[in-house]
Amino acid sequence: MQKQYRLTGSRSFDYLYKRGAVYKNHILVLYVAKSKFSLPKVGFSVGKKVGGSVQRNRTKRRLREAFRRELEHIAVGYNYVIVARSGSAERSYDEMREAMISLLKQAGKYALSSEE
Repeated sequence: MQKQYRLTGSRSFDYLYKRGAVYKNHILVLYVAKSKFSLPKVGFSVGKKVGGSVQRNRTKRRLREAFRRELEHIAVGYNYVIVARSGSAERSYDEMREAMISLLKQAGKYALSSEE
């Protein structure tokens, strides 16, 4: 994923954790808050409960790729943090992608085409 779409810095994450709207399912947790930038920015959090470093990094790579592929459908002007829950390392890429899309739809931040 390109650098312009990355959410960096603990202050950004902390702000989303405290002020963002929260959406959950059995695989992921999504935090969403309005941004002052026009591009959507996303950060990923995968804790040690998910598994060892190999599993955590694989999970982050899968989430980044899923978000990148759906970028044209995701609402602009918002910051997102996606947190992987324990057990998400055992899930396939497709399951994680569907869980992410489901949460984005629940939040009202996913449109089937960029014109919607």
